[in-house]
Amino acid sequence: MPSWLTVLAVAPIAYFVLNLVWTFIQNQMLQSRLRRWNTSPKDVVILHGFPPAKALPNLSPYIMKVETYLRLANLRYTLDKKDYFGPKGKSPWITLNGQHIADSEFIIEFLGKKFEKNFSQKSSDLQLATANVVRTMLEEFFTCVLGLERMIYNDYSKFSSLANIPLPFYYYMRHMIKTRFWEQGIGRHSQEEVTQIMTKKLQAVSTLLGNQKFFGGDEICEDDCGIFAVLAQCLWGLPDNSVYEKLMNGECSNLKEYCLRIKEKLWADWDHCLAK
Repeated sequence: MPSWLTVLAVAPIAYFVLNLVWTFIQNQMLQSRLRRWNTSPKDVVILHGFPPAKALPNLSPYIMKVETYLRLANLRYTLDKKDYFGPKGKSPWITLNGQHIADSEFIIEFLGKKFEKNFSQKSSDLQLATANVVRTMLEEFFTCVLGLERMIYNDYSKFSSLANIPLPFYYYMRHMIKTRFWEQGIGRHSQEEVTQIMTKKLQAVSTLLGNQKFFGGDEICEDDCGIFAVLAQCLWGLPDNSVYEKLMNGECSNLKEYCLRIKEKLWADWDHCLAK
């Protein structure tokens, strides 16, 4: 039998080799996925992401952000609900004319340049700066809250009312979210502390919107797509009677009205986009 010294000496080498093999396999699988989409129809955007949810078109605010932009820009697109993860191991990603772009922010920037779309021309510099800050804050903080509210503070029976996810995958996601947010820091707070922090942020967003139709003013700007995508999750994508839904039905009702305006303008087929 090998001595403990031999085991200790070999273990790091074995781990290193296995890691190289796994990385190679992952890379080959990625290249295979990308090759499948190299012959996509000309000038049709393929939006790769997770399947739709029961409560809203997608439980990922980043996928909803990109799809909202595609609708705003009136671009031809189709949804791929199988190859979730793209070149950076993230979702969403798009394919356009054989070119693959990952990350919602880069996707919108790329499409705007490619198709010469600019929805910020009628907005003031202050409106655009405010919209950018609000979107960034919501994406950085409220996406964490969405995970906590769906996976940690509520059980599977509540989550299953939002989306069709197998129980084993739910527990896998729950463990991953719990670990990730503990490391990030927000998971170390109690539910009451998180609610207190996020309530103040949502109230601040409501104040910044004020009486405007959109954060871009009278017209939707690019950052409105991301803002709407997160606020829609708070309004329609959390278990019933969440604190944030109550806020948007109460003192922050202008945020609900904001969501309804964008939904009416860009998501007339909303009900048809939900999981059956």
